[in-house]
Amino acid sequence: KSHGNSIGLDFKGKNGRSLASATIGPMTILGGTIGVYSAALRHSSSTLTPLSVFYLLLLALQYSIMPRISKKYVNKRVNKESVALVEEVVKMSIGAGLFLIGPDVGSLKNWSLSSSLVSAGLPSALYAVQGVLTYHAYQNLDPVTFNGLTQIKTLSAAFCCFLIMGKLQSKLQIFALAMLSLSTLIFQGTLGKMLSRADSGKITSANNNDGAANGNSNQQALKRRFAVGVLPCLGATFISGLAGAFSQKGLQVVGGTGRNAYLYTVEISFFSAVCLLASIMIKRLFASRNSVNDSSINGKHGIDKKQKSTSAAGYFQHWSWETLIPIVVKACGGMLTALVHKHAGSVVKGFALVLGLVLSGVFQSIIDDKDLSLDQVFGTTLVLLSSWLHFTNPAVPPPTIS
Repeated sequence: KSHGNSIGLDFKGKNGRSLASATIGPMTILGGTIGVYSAALRHSSSTLTPLSVFYLLLLALQYSIMPRISKKYVNKRVNKESVALVEEVVKMSIGAGLFLIGPDVGSLKNWSLSSSLVSAGLPSALYAVQGVLTYHAYQNLDPVTFNGLTQIKTLSAAFCCFLIMGKLQSKLQIFALAMLSLSTLIFQGTLGKMLSRADSGKITSANNNDGAANGNSNQQALKRRFAVGVLPCLGATFISGLAGAFSQKGLQVVGGTGRNAYLYTVEISFFSAVCLLASIMIKRLFASRNSVNDSSINGKHGIDKKQKSTSAAGYFQHWSWETLIPIVVKACGGMLTALVHKHAGSVVKGFALVLGLVLSGVFQSIIDDKDLSLDQVFGTTLVLLSSWLHFTNPAVPPPTIS
């Protein structure tokens, strides 16, 4: 009898999966990822360094676990502005500590407010505008369309790096970036939904015989959706690439060797915190004015709940010590983003985020006992292939004329 040899393979998970089914997919993806990045590092034309790959993988890991730990440790009723503000404070504190114990602390004597505003203030303002546009896009687009449009972020980053820094991409690198965007749509199952929606739209329009009035109504709805949904989403995507390009320039070029990544994290977190505080104060000002107006109409007792929700204590209701876990992890992700920008560039950050999406699928398979879908396997293959093509086929700079 061979019961002893088959016991491992016959083990069943909580969803009835065998141990082989539960491990082969994740192990293949992890092995393929390690193989691709190891081979890219050894390639003679590679744009990667061991340090940049280390930061890239850490950022991908952080991105992959954030949704899971946020859902577990952050109460849904927590005020999101308070979470964002504390995150910036934590990021500033960690960044300042690492900078002060590092070898570049002497560079602080050359620091000036004007250089800080240019290097970190401008990207912070751009990220704030991006957040507003993204919020409008969230409100006026369905998830499928929103996810589809945001997949051009990496292409936007490459284009903006060319505009701001003159960074060229080879033809194969541009092809790899397009493949990376497509791989994300496939991995999330968004591409299939978009195609099925397009087919259903054609059938609906072909069977629509309600007359010109209904046609005009549909056209107006499409125009409004484009104006308040599609355009803000595309604008947010472009601004994301523009802010990334300015961040990369500040970290790599300004001052000859660029700013220290930890100091830059402190600066950009400070400006982001100022923007958040200004937003909170403006909202409280409008809320207090509305409360005064309501009190004159409804009486004093009709505004107690609204006043309490906008009070200083209200911003930290439903908090616990566990709320700090995802905040600290996300703050570390912010520092890793600065390190990836400095050592690899904002375009490579796009590969880190997509790789994080792949790792989240691996964790889903292992922790949640769910099989990887065919879309996820095919999408992962495209992610690894596009990574190899991009990292091993850099643009050749034009010859200089002496």
